[in-house]
Amino acid sequence: MSLKNIIIGTLIIGSILIAGSFYLSFRTKIKDLSNKHPYTTIINKALKTKQECYITIHKHSLENPYIIDLTNSNFYESSNPIYKIPLGTILKIEGAKAFTAPVSGSTHHVILGSVYLNEIKETVKFEFFWGDNPTYGLYDFKDNYDIYPLAPWQESALPFKYFWDGRKEPHNWEEWNSL
Repeated sequence: MSLKNIIIGTLIIGSILIAGSFYLSFRTKIKDLSNKHPYTTIINKALKTKQECYITIHKHSLENPYIIDLTNSNFYESSNPIYKIPLGTILKIEGAKAFTAPVSGSTHHVILGSVYLNEIKETVKFEFFWGDNPTYGLYDFKDNYDIYPLAPWQESALPFKYFWDGRKEPHNWEEWNSL
């Protein structure tokens, strides 16, 4: 084996290792949340909307093409039609996933499901962002928690902080929303 072949082989292997490490570092990480509370209470269920909500095609979708929100003010950048989902509409909840962005490290908890839209006479797949981590995972494990704001199928938001170590404590949404 000549020195030239050794150098070429080393460069090829080195390039593959560098490209592989970039791929592993800069990919969106996905974690299934379907078996975690409170998602277990809604997965594989047909839930009726108790809040008016809106749906549109989301150009930055993570998995499904449509996105649901309780207000249409978050769709300001959308040139797609925005549809109002009336009270009593059935949302079929199919799963829940956490998507962690590669650079910022921010994590979004997303409900995945489907809904029939009368306006287009079609069942469409949607995403709904549900679950916040106001501590951003910056503290000791026992001090990090998640909260779950109002969702279309709820009368009111979940009234607890769900700590990562399994504890739960009351959460005051009125105080939280006044900040």
